[in-house]
Amino acid sequence: MSDGTRAATGCEGRTDPSIDRHNVGPFTTPEFGKALSDADILLGYAASRGQLPASRPGDAVEGIVLARQAWQTGEVTAKTAIGFWIDYANLAKLTKPVTAASVRACRTVSLLSEKIGALILVSFIILFSIFLFMNNQTAADTQELIEQQNAAALKLWSDLQVLRTTGAERDAEPAKGAATAVRTASDAAFANQVFESAVEFSRRSQALLQSANKLHSFNFWSKAKPPGTESDFLILPDVSDVAQIKEQGELQIRKYQSLRNYATELYKTDTIYGALTTYLLPTGYALLGAFLYGFRLSSRLIRRKCYLPSAALSARYYIAVIAGLVVGLFGSLAPSNLVPSPLAVAFLVGYAVEAFFSWLDHLITKLKSEKSASKAQVQEEAAGD
Repeated sequence: MSDGTRAATGCEGRTDPSIDRHNVGPFTTPEFGKALSDADILLGYAASRGQLPASRPGDAVEGIVLARQAWQTGEVTAKTAIGFWIDYANLAKLTKPVTAASVRACRTVSLLSEKIGALILVSFIILFSIFLFMNNQTAADTQELIEQQNAAALKLWSDLQVLRTTGAERDAEPAKGAATAVRTASDAAFANQVFESAVEFSRRSQALLQSANKLHSFNFWSKAKPPGTESDFLILPDVSDVAQIKEQGELQIRKYQSLRNYATELYKTDTIYGALTTYLLPTGYALLGAFLYGFRLSSRLIRRKCYLPSAALSARYYIAVIAGLVVGLFGSLAPSNLVPSPLAVAFLVGYAVEAFFSWLDHLITKLKSEKSASKAQVQEEAAGD
């Protein structure tokens, strides 16, 4: 391919028909031909935006038009080339930061892939966040119910021991007359109280079983076996005397011990989701923030005709992932009531990566300055001694 042919080919790979393929001369280099094509694009852009000088606008384009004419006739002289480059430089100043390359890129670029990527990323993060929230909430409810039932089991066991002791004392020292009626009424009231506690304990055990089974659905790989169904924790309705109350209470405590082992095993297995929430989710939110920044920046640049493909934008995503992971690592050491939350911090860091790393650089510089000042102070004190 000759120099003239290469010059006639734009950066998009299409041949400019207005350029003579056989135009060869001392000033008709490929760079000159490409500059002519770029100047035509910028000239059209500046004219459509009214950016040409109001006074004598022809002076800004005369050298470009003459150079185009000379190129087509094969009579590009030194004077023509000088005039073209001067007017082209002035035109580039008028349209700055818009360039011919950015105008070409804005004509061909499509944000369809970015839109699809944003939809997929947002959908995934929303669904994943909902899933982790439901799991973590279920795990927290299960742990809370276990703690409540532990205290309730101790109290119920203590009441059963009191009920047993009271019955033994009544059998050993039977009261007479009015004392018998008073003791019987007191024992009956206490027995009813113990029965109500056992029924409430049974109800909470059913709630714990429901919560544990729900947690088991999240941790489907767990081999923990449920100790029974909800009906197994019901207290029989035909309980009528103290002996049956004691029997049902003790039975509920024994069943709860199996239920507690089942729920505790599931709660310990669930730590994998806690790790995902602490470390992976902030990374996803940081990536979402970086994606939002990149999408917004590209849209703004396309609207201003300043868009140019750059590898820096894709590198930003990798930086955001690293920053999100750092936020997750440090966020796990922060108080749980931290405002804003680590997820919000990760999103902001991903959106403003430059600000985050500028802050880190400033912090490092400050630490170095303090270290140098401390070292200098020690040296002065040593010299004074």
